[in-house]
Amino acid sequence: MADKKVKGAGDRFLPGSNIAKHREWRGLKDTWYDYVEWVKVLGIMGGFVAKSPVRIARGMLTYRWMGSYLGALNMIDRCVEGLRGPALRVARLYLNTIMKGSTTSIAEMMMGDRRFGDNAFGRTQVVLEQTMCPEILAGFQNLRPAQLEPFQGLLLCYMDQGANPYYIDAMESVGLPADSCRLSNNAAGVALLDEFPKIGACCISNNAPCDSSTMNSQLIERHLDVDTLPAAIPMRWEDPHTRKYARESLRRIIDFVERHTGETYDWDACRAVMEKHNDEVRNEQEKWGFMATPYTAAALAVPALFHTFYYAFSGGRNPEVMKTEHKVMRILEQAYADKTNCFPKTRYRALTWGGPPCYWLQFPNWLYNCWGILMIAGMDLFSGNVLIDTTDEETILDGIARNYETGVMRRHLTGGWRHLVEFWDEAEKFHCDMVILHDDITCKGALGLTGVILDQAKERTTKLMVVSNDMFDHRTISRADIRQQVNDLQSQTDALRGQLGSIVAQLEQSRTELAEAQNQATAAAKALEEKQAAFSARYDSCKQQLTAMQLLNEGGEISLLMQADDLYELLTFWQVLNDLTEHNKQLLDELDAEAQALDTQRQQAEAAATQAE
Repeated sequence: MADKKVKGAGDRFLPGSNIAKHREWRGLKDTWYDYVEWVKVLGIMGGFVAKSPVRIARGMLTYRWMGSYLGALNMIDRCVEGLRGPALRVARLYLNTIMKGSTTSIAEMMMGDRRFGDNAFGRTQVVLEQTMCPEILAGFQNLRPAQLEPFQGLLLCYMDQGANPYYIDAMESVGLPADSCRLSNNAAGVALLDEFPKIGACCISNNAPCDSSTMNSQLIERHLDVDTLPAAIPMRWEDPHTRKYARESLRRIIDFVERHTGETYDWDACRAVMEKHNDEVRNEQEKWGFMATPYTAAALAVPALFHTFYYAFSGGRNPEVMKTEHKVMRILEQAYADKTNCFPKTRYRALTWGGPPCYWLQFPNWLYNCWGILMIAGMDLFSGNVLIDTTDEETILDGIARNYETGVMRRHLTGGWRHLVEFWDEAEKFHCDMVILHDDITCKGALGLTGVILDQAKERTTKLMVVSNDMFDHRTISRADIRQQVNDLQSQTDALRGQLGSIVAQLEQSRTELAEAQNQATAAAKALEEKQAAFSARYDSCKQQLTAMQLLNEGGEISLLMQADDLYELLTFWQVLNDLTEHNKQLLDELDAEAQALDTQRQQAEAAATQAE
């Protein structure tokens, strides 16, 4: 008889598609909460359009990448798949704040885009390229940091896995090697096709550790038609000799922005924003304490995504970040106090490391829902968590520089090779028994240490799973390919676990049989000792009788016979002596037999004891 089909979460989707037939049922309370939050996201998107309807509509018609953001609702739903109770509420709070901040940034891009007409608003924007954090602009109260590449790169890939290959192919068609960093490759392709908004009074480009970063910075500068200054922050950030150079680099950035905007840097305003930045960092570190427990409500894709969001877009400037964090902390505290198991299907606690497949943001959710692998933290969670000393200008600049130096991608790829393998220590802190290494096939900085990591894994009890991806290009290694990698590894692991269980059962059975054999050997040894004691007693008695017979044999029997008064006594003495002789002969035969039997039993007992050992 065929096995009955087991129903799972995938049954709510139309066959062969990612279209859901209905919303995920989570119980009445959680389903209603999730639906209300979904409606709130619709309101956020409506507010986004209302900020500048005409310019946003023109942006939709002008920029290919903007159309992909219509899939934001699907992306959000996928990020909360399988979540219930406190975990669902934490994820929804974070996602709502991310949506508010992201839509506001896109709307401001369109509002300042010179394609649709020059205006004063656009001249208040300072473009920050790729991973450049906004803290350096904290002293310019009237200027807005405009993060350029995330909306055409990372966030775009989160929304639509088919969007980025268009720009990657455009860049490769003009000669860029296909094994270049996908992040920079994508940004260069967007610039080549002239799909960056023309915004900002000036641009601060970064010096990311990617091989194609310098190239894409040059293309972006040509496209934006504004002056650009490379940040030139030191790569080897642990070297104390670089601190002065880092501070001077930031001073050059401040002077550059002042010249191009006419604004003056306000150090008091900067200090106030840095204190708010420190509040964000302290809150993050406090949250890690809850994440390290079995009762955490913050896990999977969203908490790490929120950290990356406020690192890139807030830096102490967005008040919504701490409002959300206060709400989340109350949920975490209550879940911990109630000892609520928010992820009951957990089999492993995992930490992910390396460049993830951005075309599958919800990979951690799939891991948990299908295999019970709970992703507690990712590599980016440990980036940019620097408490900035606000004592004076020098300490502030040093802290801002260090925050950027230890930011996303830079901390683990430029600070020294040992930072790339510090995940072993982080896994212990968060009580993780598995590390998932994202093997980004175009990230040469990480690929160089893969062999070192594999060698280190042999000496540790923490499990290591290596999963390959191509960051922005799903065509090279698709979602299905990633699933197959995990399925194969976990199936092998489960099979080995089953074999190990069988071996353990056999060992337990052997141990039981060994214990029984040892008990039998002990009992046999005890019986042997008792028989030996009885034999010794009889042997001593026999020795006494033999001694008496020996005395008789040496002349004692003649004296005894001579004492007889008549023939009857003589015959009686003779009969007694004969009886004693027969008795002793029989006793000696028995003792010989018992001695031989005891010797055989002793040899058998020694052999059994040797076998038991």
